[in-house]
Amino acid sequence: MNLQLSDIVILLILATAIYSWWQNTSIREQALIQAKQHCESLNLQLLEDSVAGSGWKPVWRNGEFKIQRTYKFEFSSSGIARYSGKITYLGNQKIQVWLSPHDF
Repeated sequence: MNLQLSDIVILLILATAIYSWWQNTSIREQALIQAKQHCESLNLQLLEDSVAGSGWKPVWRNGEFKIQRTYKFEFSSSGIARYSGKITYLGNQKIQVWLSPHDF
């Protein structure tokens, strides 16, 4: 079997795509767990037990290339009204949880 440079490039692109998908899935699961914990700590209910990716962008910070991912979710303080929140990750580290103003 003779591998050409184009075959190697295709394999590297495929491996990078699979790794990126796996990494993104892992961080999304972390975001869901962190959103649940944050809501529980404030006696709020995370609605639909889910987070949805709302965007990502490449960031160059402190000499390192990282991906900043933002996930949106909905929560309720009373079980009736719905409020929005978002959780932001830089690389695989949570950097911010934001909750819209809500009633207690």
